[in-house]
Amino acid sequence: VFTSSAFFKYFTLVSLGTAVLLIALCQWTLLQPYLIFSFISLGLFMLLTLGMFFMGNITAKSSNKGLFTAMVMGSTFGKIFLSLIVVIGYHQIEQPASKIFLLPFFIVYLIFTIFETYLMMQIGQHSKPIAK
Repeated sequence: VFTSSAFFKYFTLVSLGTAVLLIALCQWTLLQPYLIFSFISLGLFMLLTLGMFFMGNITAKSSNKGLFTAMVMGSTFGKIFLSLIVVIGYHQIEQPASKIFLLPFFIVYLIFTIFETYLMMQIGQHSKPIAK
């Protein structure tokens, strides 16, 4: 069973590991100007993952199993939409010299998508619906 304490342990490890990876990547001259954007991306995905965890725990216990599936699908669509807004917004505001600024963003996106997928699978498999 994926308990809250297990979630927070893995969430902390994934977040810290990703932060270390971003710092290492941004030592590369091409990525140095994008360190702040990299950490904005990390913060965004950390918040989204926390939201998915709490909403997933609530909806997975519902007697309506479709509610959990709808939440996962809605969260996935929302994450993609919010990602587009952040990337386009950053590009409009900062006008980066290169598209390489996307590399750290997509690395964070990939890491947290893998973690969220594992998380939602664990929540969905181990939760028992609350009887009405």
